[in-house]
This record gives sequence, structure tokens and C-alpha cells, in this order.
Amino acid sequence: MKEKNVRGQVTIFIIVAIVIVGGVIAYFSLRDDLGRSIPEDMRPVYDYYISCLEATTKEGVALLGEQGGYIELPDFEPGSAYAPSSSQLSFFGQAVPYWMYVSGNNFLKEQVPTKNMMEKELGDYISRRLDSCDFSDFEKMGYDVYIEFPRDDSADPEGVVVSEINDLDIDLDINNRMTIFKGEQSVVVANHDFSVKSKLGKFFGMAIDVYNYEKAEMFLEKYALDVMRLYAPVDGVELSCTPKFFVDEEIRQGLYEGLEANMNSIRLKGGYYKLSSQEREYFVSDVGFDVDENVNIMYDSDWPTRIEIYGDRVANPVGTQPGLSILGFCYVPYHLVYDISFPVMIQFYNSEEFFQFPVSVIIDNSQPREAMSPSFGDISLDSEVCRHKNSEVLVYTYDSELNPVEARLQFKCLGSICEIGQTELRTQNSELDENSELRTQNSEGEKGYRLPTGQELRTREAVYSGEVPQCVNGFIIASAEGYANSKFQISTNSESIANIILRKEYEIGLDLGEISGTAVVSFAGEDYSATVMYPEMKDVTLVEGEYDVSVYVYENSTLTFEGYNRRMCVDVPVSGFGGLVGLEEEKCYDVDIPSMQIDMAVVGGGKSTEYITESMLADLTELNLNVPLFGRPASLDELQENYVKAEESRVFLEFE
Repeated sequence: MKEKNVRGQVTIFIIVAIVIVGGVIAYFSLRDDLGRSIPEDMRPVYDYYISCLEATTKEGVALLGEQGGYIELPDFEPGSAYAPSSSQLSFFGQAVPYWMYVSGNNFLKEQVPTKNMMEKELGDYISRRLDSCDFSDFEKMGYDVYIEFPRDDSADPEGVVVSEINDLDIDLDINNRMTIFKGEQSVVVANHDFSVKSKLGKFFGMAIDVYNYEKAEMFLEKYALDVMRLYAPVDGVELSCTPKFFVDEEIRQGLYEGLEANMNSIRLKGGYYKLSSQEREYFVSDVGFDVDENVNIMYDSDWPTRIEIYGDRVANPVGTQPGLSILGFCYVPYHLVYDISFPVMIQFYNSEEFFQFPVSVIIDNSQPREAMSPSFGDISLDSEVCRHKNSEVLVYTYDSELNPVEARLQFKCLGSICEIGQTELRTQNSELDENSELRTQNSEGEKGYRLPTGQELRTREAVYSGEVPQCVNGFIIASAEGYANSKFQISTNSESIANIILRKEYEIGLDLGEISGTAVVSFAGEDYSATVMYPEMKDVTLVEGEYDVSVYVYENSTLTFEGYNRRMCVDVPVSGFGGLVGLEEEKCYDVDIPSMQIDMAVVGGGKSTEYITESMLADLTELNLNVPLFGRPASLDELQENYVKAEESRVFLEFE
């Protein structure tokens, strides 16, 4: 028995020794993975393959940097009239997915890649190109090279290439067989490990930190608010006796210039820049860490930018009306509100590579968007009313001749305006009888249009089918380029069809004759108005409708109202119980009125009421206005008299 046990133990030791020796042999035979056992005359072929894989890796890294962390772009989501930016920014022809954007249906969305997603996309990119290296030069030298990897379209290349993105390099583990033949000699390499120097991981980490800071602190929106208040009229009061006139295009142009100048000047706290002056500290933003790489924050006015302006474009002076001469001065109050959204591109870069991503900057009702948590999902930017769309509607939009017009649609209810979509052209076959009637409503009320009777009528129509909030006496607002906005009153709790007529806009030339000065010409309709400053603007855009036409002519003036200081006293109820029983006491205060120079004084004007048809506008080339003129005022009383004359005088319109 003892002898048998000894034999068994010896057998076990022999087996273990064989396994160890086999493992050592296998280890040295697999050292090809490290290239140590490749014959010297075959090494150039293998070294070339590794350099080719490194070049492919760098191509994938470049794509990740250029496209915000994506090689395969996420699904494209188009924009709308409300949000023109879509889900991707075209950056010199390169589509770059937004990390945060406003969708076409007014949702705030984000599409931020993760590091694992980037590693997988990079690995897949390399896997699909493992046999793309050109060995023709080596074949001429007598080498044959075979690269094996999953070729079948149904095969999943995942796992063939494993990448790990670090701050300063990228580690690659590539599992595919490479066989090199030369004459009777051959070598097989089954695995390739190497690293590529890259700051992709560092740039991505910094980008995530800056993005999270922007979500929570809205530092870009704060700069945009400053631009809005510095480059556009928002609210205020000016000492003046002439109206203040605001032109949308001038306001937009000022905002475009202000955004370009300011957004491109923003720096992140760090050591990659030098300030030209102490005042430039305003543009340095502390995002929570010192940035030690180059950073660009960019905006271009050619990028999709939305600027909506709300408020009266003509602010009339207070103090020129009869009975207000006691003021001794005039002032013009004004108030405008803005919705602004635009893209900003943020780039991290060095001399060899860069990483970039865009975000949407959003100002709503002259206020920044709400701060977001680190992970917020999709958030509706609509009001509470707009979030509950539970009534089906059909909306048709036409011009005055019942031709279909594609239009943007909004729904107004309880002071909230909701984006609901747009009508789209489609062709429809319909069978009509003698009672068929298309009922439409425009700003002047309901009108019925009877369509011809026939067995089948093939029609093209612009239609929207979808949901809107349930609302009593709400309005569907339709807008289209070249047409005035039109609205349709509807109670969506009981009605479901809206037919809306849009009136075409016509640009008409103006001629006020030989006036020497500046004229403010206003066409005020029930739901459409236009104002121009003549002669700076010699055209006006009108639609069919009835207008109250008013003209005020101004000339330069040297009229001055001297400032003064008065002490005024009034009787006010005493505090406490005495006030309850009617006791009063005298309170005095100083009134300080500054002196004021009247640069422009009204010297003419008048009013008229006219109904202008579309046929008149279509045939009209010029509109002549005959405006009464008065003398130049020498006092505030005469200035007020001129305003009274302008109210009572008549302007005559001649159509050519």
C-alpha cells in the first residue's frame, strides 16, 4: 500500500510539472502579443500595422472631439419656428450635437455622452477598420499579410477592441489575429496592446464640469442678460417731448453685435490667458476650478438665433397733453420684454487636438431659464397651462383666396402662449354636396365660403391635427412669412375645428412731400399696426384692414425748460388713533425738476381713418400723405397747442 501511495504522489508531481512546463512554453509562444518574438525581418510589417492602428485611433479621437463626444451622431431632431436650432449645431459644416437644447415642441433636452459610451464608440470605430491598412509596399517585398476579425455584417465586433480613455492617454487592447508570411517563415500575433497619447479624457472631464456649472449657475445666461440690458431697450424713462421709436431690426442687430462681442470675450478662471486691462475681469467666470488648458467660448450671429420682442414700438411722451403744462417738462416711459435663445460653442484645445460641445442659452420673458439639477431629463419650458394638452383640434390655414398656407400655430389661454405645431400641406379627395360650406373666421368676424358641388373634389390644404390645452375662449394664433398674424377664438372644451384666414403683407412706398424734419407715421388697426420714422424709412408694410392713420412731424428745436426746486406741502392724516377720527397734519417735501432741452418739437401732423383693401395694396406703388404743418413752438404752451392741432387736423391719403 505504501508503495502504491508513493507511485500516485510521483504521478501527480509529474502532471503538475508537465502543466508548468506547458504553461511556460505557452507563455513564450504567446509573447508575440508583445512583439518580442517576432523575427527581425518581419518586425517592420508589424510595426507598420501598430502605427496604422494608432492613426485609426487618432481619427476616432478627433471625431469624438469634433462631435461633442460622439462618433455615431444621435438621431436628428428638427427645430421649429419657436426653436430654430434643432438638436445639432452646424459648425463650419460639421454637425455637432447639442448637450442641452430646446426641442421643436418646446422641451429643454440634453444629450450628454458618458465616458463609457465614448470608449465603446471608439472601440467600434477601430474594429470596423482593422483591415483597412495598406500592405501593398510590403507585398512587393515578398510579404503576405492576413488580418482576421469578424467580417459578417451580423457579427458583433464588440470586444474585438477594448479602449480605456484616461486623462493623458488611451489604452487599447485589440484582439484579432495577424499572420505574416515570408517564404517558409511565418508568425502569428493574436493580441495587440498599445497606448496613444491624448488629452481626450482630460478635456472631456473639464467639459462635464463646465457644463454642470452652466446648468446650475447659468453663467452664460447672466452674461446674455447683461447684453440685453446694455444693447437693447428694456425699460426706463427718458426726459423728452418727442415719441421714442423702436425698430425691431435695429434692436436685433444691436443684440447680435452685443452677443458676439461679449460671448467671445468670456474666459474661465485659470492661467491660459492674459487680460489686457483690469476692466476685463468682468469676463472671467469662476467655474469652480482653475482651468489649465486653452478654452474658447464662441457665438456667431449666423448661427440659429431666436429673438422675440414684446411691447409697444412707439413710446409716447407724457407732459405734452392739454392740462399737463403744470409739470413743466415731458418724459417718455417705455417697457419691452424679450425671449432670446442662441447657441454657444465651448472648446477645450491644445496644438494637436480639441474637444467641443454646444449648449443653448435661454432667456424667457427677460429672465434666465430655471437652474437645473445635475440630471434633469426632459423639462417642458411651457407654462402650467400648456403642459396639459388634452383636446384634439383640426386647424386649416388659408390666404384670402382660400389657397392653403403653411403656418406656425400657437395657442393662447389665460395669458399663456403655447407652441402647438404647424400646418402642413397635403392633398385630399373629398365628396361635397350642395350644402357643403367652408366656414372661416378672420379678425373681422366669421365669413362663410360656399364651395362648388361635385362628386369628388381634389383639394390641397394646409392642416394641423393634434392636441391643445382645454380652454374656454382661447385663441389659436397662426403666423407665416409674408403674412400678418391671425387668430381664431375657440373653446376647446366644445369645439375642435378652426379655419384661419391669413392676410398677405404688402410693402408700400410712402411720400410725405416736402417736409423738413422727421415724421412718425402710424397705421393702427384692430389687430395689425405699423409705424415708420420718415424719411429714414420710406416704406411701410400693410395688410387689408381699417386703419387709424396718424402723423406727427418734428423739427430741431432749441426750446429749453429751466429747472427749478419747489417745496410743496400737503395735509395728510396723522398716524395712530387721530387719523381714524379725521385729524390731519402738514407734510412738506422738496420737488426738484431738472432743466430740459427740447431737441425735437412737433411742427405738424394730423389724423385720418381709412379702409385699405387687398386689391388696392396689390395695385398700389406709392401712398402719398398730405400733412398739415404748423409753426415752430417757442414755449411749452405752444408745444401743447401744436399737439392739439395734430389731434384735430386731417391727413389726406392719395393712392397711386
